Amino acid sequence: MERREPDDSYRHVLKYTGVFGGVQGLKILVTLARNKLTATLLGEGGMGLNKRFMNIAEVLNAWTNFGISFYAVRRISELYEEGTDDDVRRFVGVIRTWSVWSALLGGLLCFFLASLLNAHYIPEEEHRLEIMLLSLFVASLPIEAVECSLLKALRRLRTVALIEILVALSTFLFTIPFYYWLGLRGIVLSLVLCGWAAALIHLYFSTRIYAFRVRLFSMAVVREGWPLIRIGIPYVLAGVAGAMAAGEVYKYLGDDSVVGLYSVGYGLMVTYAGMVFKAVEADFFPRLSSLNHDTVRLNHTINQQIDVCVLLMAPILILFILVMPWAIRLLYTDSFLPAVPMAVCAVFYMFFKAVTTPIAYTSLAKADSWLYLLMECIYDVAFVLMLRYGYSHWGLTGAGMALSAAALFDLLMIWSVYGTYYHYRMRLKTFALIIPQGVLLAATVVSCMYAPEQVKYCVGMVCLVLSVIMSIYLMNGDDAARQRINLKVRSEK
Repeated sequence: MERREPDDSYRHVLKYTGVFGGVQGLKILVTLARNKLTATLLGEGGMGLNKRFMNIAEVLNAWTNFGISFYAVRRISELYEEGTDDDVRRFVGVIRTWSVWSALLGGLLCFFLASLLNAHYIPEEEHRLEIMLLSLFVASLPIEAVECSLLKALRRLRTVALIEILVALSTFLFTIPFYYWLGLRGIVLSLVLCGWAAALIHLYFSTRIYAFRVRLFSMAVVREGWPLIRIGIPYVLAGVAGAMAAGEVYKYLGDDSVVGLYSVGYGLMVTYAGMVFKAVEADFFPRLSSLNHDTVRLNHTINQQIDVCVLLMAPILILFILVMPWAIRLLYTDSFLPAVPMAVCAVFYMFFKAVTTPIAYTSLAKADSWLYLLMECIYDVAFVLMLRYGYSHWGLTGAGMALSAAALFDLLMIWSVYGTYYHYRMRLKTFALIIPQGVLLAATVVSCMYAPEQVKYCVGMVCLVLSVIMSIYLMNGDDAARQRINLKVRSEK
């Protein structure tokens, strides 16, 4: 393999954002149809129970995945840039072996700890047998994650985009029939089928590049993979902390119906809008990993990614606010309308994440896993405390406000710490881009919450048009900044 010079132009970023953006658009449509039918068939309580089962699987996967997928992207990206195909092939065998061990460990823990997990996460109901079946779903997660990481690290982004479509369609096909036939008892069975469908789809494409070979009883694989595991321990703990924080929130909310409303509000403003991050993360993290020793290029790449995230995210969030009541009726049922104020108040969660996420990837790209763990744990504690305070004082609306406040806290913390530790500097152009989009978003939120109906939509439409115009104008600008960076790098060399 020849070493490929990374392309960090806006054109490159937008190219892959466009590829994944179209895919995420199709994925959203499939997800919307699935959620509409799920809400109709299961109601708020069923969606809350589904969220609890997912949280159990996430906690167990976080404990047992060894952080392999994060490290795999970084290391394979480095080997890929160096052009060492034999080294890539050997390393792929190592991470696949560890992924199988992870799958077995996670599945066995879920099976044998089913009673304890039931008592802790769903104490008011008996679901022990279903949690035992959930072990098959837990076992699928590390395999899917590693194969997806492999494809991203090898820059097979169009393949990843195609897989996203196939996984979304298979999820739809394996979800709705079981909800219709079995009701609440079909939740775990559909999770198992969806999980393994996703894993097998990833395997089909990844094994066409590197054949699937594992050495489960090889001490050489243990020795070669142990440094990976040692680095990955903080990632494991960070994942555990995040999953446990979500679990604490669900326990605090109590009733499955409230959890269902919270998950809908969270999903409307976080999950759907967050698919933009899927569109940029698939290309951004491998590129950032290949530049982790070049501070100048690293800063430029991060700032450029922030520009794209903010310019894409702001118009989407404004549009979501305006159509929120209609979206609830269309995507769910009228019984989910109490989630609207929460979703609107949570809008700044995604806006701040559009700035934070590209910066936060720096520690992952540099494999500074303990710093990453520290940042995640501090955020998780702040998130749980803020959400409990907000919900106790203002209900679900307060929960939405707490999500935005927690995201602002995370942004300020990451910006200050990484600025000191990695010498990250936000350029003036990026800062000047964030402020007006944030003002337009804030005007839309305030008008939506407090203004009469006609005023709300007039203000919202004006803000939406201005935000779209600003985004199109800036995205169509030239790549002068990139050219200056390249000239500076060449002069230093």
